[in-house]
Amino acid sequence: MNQKANKLLSFLNETIDYFLKKYKSIDKNRYFADRDARAILDKTINDIILCIVDICEEILKINNRTIPDTYKDTVLACYEFIGDLALKLAPLTKHRNETIHQYLKMNWYNIQIVKSKLPEIQDFLKKTQNIFNS
Repeated sequence: MNQKANKLLSFLNETIDYFLKKYKSIDKNRYFADRDARAILDKTINDIILCIVDICEEILKINNRTIPDTYKDTVLACYEFIGDLALKLAPLTKHRNETIHQYLKMNWYNIQIVKSKLPEIQDFLKKTQNIFNS
């Protein structure tokens, strides 16, 4: 496995664990009331989604594919390698963009969406570890 891929996979795994730990201690009311709690969750989902995109870029690079211009298209371009996970994870980029670019709008919904997609994100982690190890 290349060194960058290994770092990305480790980071994603650690960040999923961190998100789960923080999510358990922050409910909707605290999210809206506590700016620090909101910043933690927003930053963590940003990290998770960007890491997924970076891993997809590495997959495309090792397979001599062109990297698309958008995050969503980058994830979708990995369909050949990760199958339906590409279709399930690509929409997360929208939630990342809403969270980061509409930072004045607090959006608990985006946190809930990422939380609901954690099983697919964990499947992605396992599948991509296998891709990089083969």
